[in-house]
Amino acid sequence: MNSSYQSFLEQNGSVFNGYKSGSPFHIYCFSSETGNGTTAIYEVDSYASICIADHLYSCDFEYSVPSEDSIAIHQYDSIDSNHQYPLGSVYSGMQYIDHTPSKGICRYVIKKDIPARVLGIQLRPDYYTDYLKKTFGLKSVDFVTEIQKLPREFYIPEISYVLHQIKNFQGKGLSEKLFYKSKIDEIVSIIFQNTEEIVRYGTIISDTDYQAILATIEYLNANLSSETSLNQLAVKACMSPSKFKYVFKSVTKLTLSDYLFRKRMEHSCDLLLHSRLNIADIAQNVGYKNAGSFTVQFKRYMGTLPTEYRKKKCEF
Repeated sequence: MNSSYQSFLEQNGSVFNGYKSGSPFHIYCFSSETGNGTTAIYEVDSYASICIADHLYSCDFEYSVPSEDSIAIHQYDSIDSNHQYPLGSVYSGMQYIDHTPSKGICRYVIKKDIPARVLGIQLRPDYYTDYLKKTFGLKSVDFVTEIQKLPREFYIPEISYVLHQIKNFQGKGLSEKLFYKSKIDEIVSIIFQNTEEIVRYGTIISDTDYQAILATIEYLNANLSSETSLNQLAVKACMSPSKFKYVFKSVTKLTLSDYLFRKRMEHSCDLLLHSRLNIADIAQNVGYKNAGSFTVQFKRYMGTLPTEYRKKKCEF
C-alpha cells in the first residue's frame, strides 16, 4: 500500500477488517465520534492501487498525507470539501488526474454530513516509466506530460463508466487479475485519446461556460431522483437552451439525456449490489416512476434484468 493511503487510514482510525467475501480487496473500517466508513484497497502487481472509499463524517475531517511520485486518477461520486485541494476545487461529480512528486505534504478537508464516495487509482512510476513503454512500445511518450494537457477539473464519461465497472466487478482468481489490469490500461487509453483531441482541436469552451457545466454535473449527480428540464438547467448555467446543449455535449461528449441515463444506471448498479432496497425503491432513487420502466432501461444498459444482475453478482 502506498504511503498516502496508509497515512489517510491511520488518521481516520481505520483498521484492517479482512477480505470481503468473493473479493480480492483489503477492507478497512472505522467508526468513531468523527464518523464511520469503509475503504477497500486492491494492489495491481507492483505498479498500481485501486481504492474504493465510502465515508461519512460528523465533523469536518482534516488530514495531511505525504505525497510520492505517482499519478492519481480519482472520481468523486459524492463529497463536500473546502475546495482547496492541490489540483483545484473538488466536488461531487468531478474527476481529476494529478501527478505528485515525492517528498511533499498534501493537506485536505472533507466537510461533514455529506457522504464521501471516491473511486480512485494510484499509478506508481513503474507503470508509466516501465510498463507502458515495454508493453506498448511507447518509447517517446511521457505520460506525465500527457496528463498535464487535460483541464484541472473535468469529467470524462468513459472513465466514470470504467471506474464503476471496477467497483461492481465480482470475479475472482485469474479473471480478477486480468480484469483489473485491463481496466487500468483502458482508463489510460481514454486519457491518451482525450489529450490527443485537445491537441488536435484545442479548447473552444470558455472557462466560465466550462465551470457552469461542471456545476451542472454536480447538481445532476446529487439529484438523480428528480425531474429536471433542459430549460431549468440552462437558466442555472446562465445560457440559452441551445447553447447549453452544445456546451454540455462539448464538455461531456454526451447529450444531457444520455448523461442522465448513464449516471442513473451506474447508481442503480451500485444500489443493487450494495443495498437491500427492492427494485421499486431503486427505480425511484434513480428517477424512474415505476419499476417496469426502470427494468426496461436497465436491461437495455446491462443486457440483463435487475433481479438477475443482483442474483448473479451475489453468487460469486
